[in-house]
Amino acid sequence: MKNLKYVKIMLASLAASLILTGCWDSVEINKREYLFAVGIDKMPDTLKFTAEIPRINEGSEEQRIVYSMENNNFADFYDTSYLHSDKAISDRLMQVIVLGEETARDADTFKKIFDEIQRSPQMNRRVKICIAKGTAEDTINTEIPTNPIVGRFLSDMLVKLKRESYQDVYTFDEAILHLGQTGNAMIPVVEINEKSLMIERAAVIKEYELKGFLEPEEVEIIMLLLNPTKANIKNINIEADGRTLALGAVDVSMTEDLDLQGENLKVDYYITLYCYVDSFIIGDDSLENRDFMDKVKEASIKKISETTNSTIDKLQHEYRSDLLRIKDDLYKFHKKDYESVMDKYDEVFEAADINVHYRMEIKSIGLVR
Repeated sequence: MKNLKYVKIMLASLAASLILTGCWDSVEINKREYLFAVGIDKMPDTLKFTAEIPRINEGSEEQRIVYSMENNNFADFYDTSYLHSDKAISDRLMQVIVLGEETARDADTFKKIFDEIQRSPQMNRRVKICIAKGTAEDTINTEIPTNPIVGRFLSDMLVKLKRESYQDVYTFDEAILHLGQTGNAMIPVVEINEKSLMIERAAVIKEYELKGFLEPEEVEIIMLLLNPTKANIKNINIEADGRTLALGAVDVSMTEDLDLQGENLKVDYYITLYCYVDSFIIGDDSLENRDFMDKVKEASIKKISETTNSTIDKLQHEYRSDLLRIKDDLYKFHKKDYESVMDKYDEVFEAADINVHYRMEIKSIGLVR
């Protein structure tokens, strides 16, 4: 009994010492450096990593250090960083990974980077991914007076774009899921804008390779077709009978019709835009005229239809990328028919007859009408 009591005392003492002193391999917070953003650029024979570290241990979150080094992979980058600092490097708080344009155009490099992120035991799997127009190094080195920490600035922007449905913003987990399931993804593009950064366009990624870019109005159309109830449509600016006006969409409804006969695919989207007059001329009574309002609807539908048709044409024939996820709907609702063409779906998608039919209802022509 005495021996048992002695063992219990020893175990309790050991547990208390571990709790009080921490694990033997732990590192105090003031001995760590936390990566907030990492940019990766493809060099002729290696990769260039550009890292941003906020100086959070020195009393100001607005200070940062940025450094670049050439390494073969993430593991070498971490090892080299460790040897160049008296502190331990941690990526647990990483906000954004920026892939340089040339990096994203090389499928093998793209796959290698994603494989390393997936294997990392410590990296935050919710880290956000974006593509730099140009080099990732220039993006990370950008000095933003209003928000000096680039990783935090980009993270906040991407969250806002996702929340407002301006873009499909992918975390690493989401990106690798879509690329694995469909082979396609639309990833935000960050560009240097004077002394700041902006995200308006999107990159078309197919089979882990950058195929090209989408303009803001093209991204808007794709987001409308993907999720009409949450679509954020910018004002439709038109001219009717020599008068300029702007319409805003307050609500959207959509139905979709898919038909696959052999290798012939036909897709029809039927969209109703519920709009209001956002800008006109005070004192002008033309909005009370039904013929004028019919012209307004016609001009508005013509404008948005032209943008829609050119966007779908680009997806089908220039990029051959089904960002509309028609394949997903075929698999869900026409699985047997889809399985007969799944091995040549790219060709089926490229030749598909895809049409978007718009109609418009103007719910309000003024503040009180």
